[in-house]
Amino acid sequence: MWNRDSLWQRWRQAAVVLGAGLAAWSALAADPLPVRLAAQEAGVALSLSLGSPDAAEVPTGPPIDLRLTLADGASGSPLRGLRPRVWLSRRTEGRAESCTDLARRFAAGRLSQRADRDLNSFLLVTLNADASVSVINPQVGVGSTRLESLITLPGVGGDWALAQGGDRLLVTLPQQRSLAVIDMTRYRLLGTVALGDGEPRRLVVGTDQRQAHVAMDRSDRLVTVDVDRLAVVAEARIGRGLHNLVLTDDGRQLVVTSSDDDQVTVLDADGLQVRQRHRVPGTPVFVAWSPLARQAYVAAVNDTRLWAIDPTGAAAPTALPFERGVSALRTDPSGRFLVAVREAASELLVLDTASGRLVGRTATVAQPDQVVFSRRYGYVRGLDSLSVTLLDLASLAEGRLATNQVPMFQKVAATAREHISGADMLAPSPEGDGVIAANGADTALYYYTEGMMAPQGTYRTYSRSPRGLLVLDRSLREAAPGDYRSRFSLDRGGRYTLTLLLDQPRLVRCLDFEAGERVDDSTALALDYRWPGAGGGAALDTGAAHVLSVAVRDVRTGQPVTGLTDLQLMVLELPGLSQQRQAARETAPGVYSVTQRFPRAGRWRLVAQIPSQGIGFDRAASADLTVQEAAAASR
Repeated sequence: MWNRDSLWQRWRQAAVVLGAGLAAWSALAADPLPVRLAAQEAGVALSLSLGSPDAAEVPTGPPIDLRLTLADGASGSPLRGLRPRVWLSRRTEGRAESCTDLARRFAAGRLSQRADRDLNSFLLVTLNADASVSVINPQVGVGSTRLESLITLPGVGGDWALAQGGDRLLVTLPQQRSLAVIDMTRYRLLGTVALGDGEPRRLVVGTDQRQAHVAMDRSDRLVTVDVDRLAVVAEARIGRGLHNLVLTDDGRQLVVTSSDDDQVTVLDADGLQVRQRHRVPGTPVFVAWSPLARQAYVAAVNDTRLWAIDPTGAAAPTALPFERGVSALRTDPSGRFLVAVREAASELLVLDTASGRLVGRTATVAQPDQVVFSRRYGYVRGLDSLSVTLLDLASLAEGRLATNQVPMFQKVAATAREHISGADMLAPSPEGDGVIAANGADTALYYYTEGMMAPQGTYRTYSRSPRGLLVLDRSLREAAPGDYRSRFSLDRGGRYTLTLLLDQPRLVRCLDFEAGERVDDSTALALDYRWPGAGGGAALDTGAAHVLSVAVRDVRTGQPVTGLTDLQLMVLELPGLSQQRQAARETAPGVYSVTQRFPRAGRWRLVAQIPSQGIGFDRAASADLTVQEAAAASR
C-alpha cells in the first residue's frame, strides 16, 4: 500500500517542457556535440559520431546526424556492403542492462521490447483524399501496421516531394493555391506558402534541397519557393495550360511543358531566367530527362512525334516518330531507355535514347497511367486492372521486351477516380527488390517482392483513400565505401543509450549520451507527469483505479500554474490506436488529475493537452507507463 505523502516523494519527474518563441536549452546538462565513439574489435575499426546542424548540444526536436565508418582493423580498407543495426533507448531508473543484453533484446523484434528509436526501419507516407498525410510504420507487422502520425492539411494535396534529406515534405494544394511544408522530424505542419494565380500541382526540388519549383496549372506561371523561409523567391512566365517539369541531373536547368500554348520552356533553376522557348505542336504534357543522352524528351498527347530537347541550346530540338496518346513517360534507372505508356491503347513503348530507335512495344494492364522502377524492373499501374505489368529491364539491353503481370489489388483504381492524382501510387521498397503499391479504391497498401506471383502482405491505411505514396527510409545507409549515415530526432530529453550491432563480423557497442529539453525563455510551461510507483519502476495493475496527474509550472518563475479548465490527459496503448481521454481536475495547486483504469496489460503512453496554452497532444512529449495483469501482482 502507498499513501499520498510517500507517493509524492517517489514520483518520477518526467519533465516535458513546451512553448513557442526562441528556444534555449534547459539545465539538464545535455552533452556537447559531437558525441564520439572509436573502437577496434573483432578485426574492425569503427568510428561513430553524433552531430546536429542546428545545435551545439544533443537536442530534443531538431535533427541529429549519425555517421558510422567501418574499416578493416589491419589494412584500414573500408568495409563495404554491411548492414549495421542501430537502436536508441531512453534509460529509466532502476533498470540496468549490459550492451549485449540491449542488442539481444532489440534484435529479437518483439513489440514489448522495442527501442525508443529504431534506425533500421522505414516508414510509409500516404497523401490522403481527406486532406491529410499519414505516417505508417510497417515494421510492427504486416496486417497490423501502426499509424505513427496523422497530419491534417488545409486542403487536398495534388503532388508532393521530399526535401532536405527527408526532413521536409512539400505538398501542393491546388484549391488553396498554396504549398504546404511539413516537418517530418516532428510530423508537424510548419505552414503554407501562398503562390498566387493558378493551381499549383507539379513540383520538383532543387539539388540544394532548399528550393522547390512549382508549376501553376491553368496559368502561365512557374514559381520558386524557399523551403526555409516559406516564401516565393522567383517567378517566370512559361506559357498557359497544364504543366509538367523536370530538373536536369546537374540541377542547372528546368524544362517545363505548357499544354495550351504548345510550348516547352527551358529555364535556369537559379533565378528562373528563361533560356529557350520551343513550339511543340499537339498539346505537350509529359517530359522526362535522360542523364545518359543529356536531353529532355517531350511527348505531346495529340501528336505522333516525340521531341528531344538539349537544354544547353547546343543543338536544335529533334522530332522522333512515336505514337499519340502518351499517358506517362519515364527513363529507366540507367538513363538509356525511355518508357512510355498509352492509356487508351493499353500499350507500353520503349525508346533507346542512344540510337533514337524504338526497342519495341507490348500490351500492358488496362488503361496504364503510371510507371515506376526498382533496380531490376519497371512497374506499370493500370486504372482498369487488378494487376500490374512488370518490365524486365535487363531485356531492354538485348533489344526485346520481357513482361509479366502480377495480381495486386482487390478493386480497380478507376472505381475511385475522384481519388486519382498525379502523385505516384507505387514506390520501390528500401531493399530495391520490390515495390509498395497503394490503391485508393481498396484503402490499402500492398507489399510485393520480386519473383513472387502475388503481394506478400497488406498494410492498413485506416480507411483513408491514398492519392500518393512515398517511402521514407530512415535506416543507416552507405553514403560512401565504409561510410554509413542516418538522421533522427528525439522527442524527449534524458539519458540515452545508442546500441550498435554488426552480425558479420559480430560486434556490439554502446554509446551513452544526455539529451536536453527545449525550453522557451519567456512563456514555456513545464509538465511533470506523475503516477503511483513511478520512481521505483513499479507496474500498474489492470482493472484497478489509478490516479494519474500532471504538475504544471511556469518555467520563468518556477511557480505552479493554477486555474486551468481545459487540461486533458490521454492514455494511448502501444502499439495500436486504443486511447482514452479525460478532462483533468485540479487536485492541488498546479496539479491536475484523472482516475484511470487500464483494460489490458502492456505499454501505455501518458500525454497532456492544454488548448488555452497552445499545447496539443501532437506538440507534447510524453511519459510511458507499464501495466501488468492484476493477477501477476498477487503472485
